[in-house]
Amino acid sequence: MSNLRLTQKSKYAVRALMELALDECGSPMGVYEVARRQRIPERFLEQIFGDLRRSGILESRRGAHGGFCFAVPPEEITVLDVVESLDGEVRPARCSAGGTCYITEAPLCATSEIWDEARVALESVFGRYTIAQIAAKERETRATRAEKADAEMADAEIAEAGAVDAGAVDAGAGVEQWAEPSFTR
Repeated sequence: MSNLRLTQKSKYAVRALMELALDECGSPMGVYEVARRQRIPERFLEQIFGDLRRSGILESRRGAHGGFCFAVPPEEITVLDVVESLDGEVRPARCSAGGTCYITEAPLCATSEIWDEARVALESVFGRYTIAQIAAKERETRATRAEKADAEMADAEIAEAGAVDAGAVDAGAGVEQWAEPSFTR
């Protein structure tokens, strides 16, 4: 792979595996459900999960309660594992990682050291994050988002109740004002 860009396949795979890790019930999850939750095209996710099954990251179960689950604990699966299983080794240039120069018959030049350093850095970052860590961070993010939404909903309900009470008081004040006429002799 002489292209530094990550494929959509790898990006979707990491998101889908995170979703599987979020579902802690331990039972297999269907492709449709993962695709729906992560907004990934279902047919593409079927291909991705097939590749991940063949690489030993996932296993599939058939039947009414079938689907996909981890073949390896998500704590042991890094982003690097996923990227390399789907896109091949991380190489920003053909000459990195002991490859050959793209110029026919040319020796490796000084720039190959730069590409090799970039490869090492990418491998370090991708190797640092496990699917379990990403799922834990997403769980936190979702909980914070839910708390914020609940607080906003409660504030809106309080404001609405306050507006209704204020309207009743105003209406009541107006009624009281006209309900007690004063008689002067």
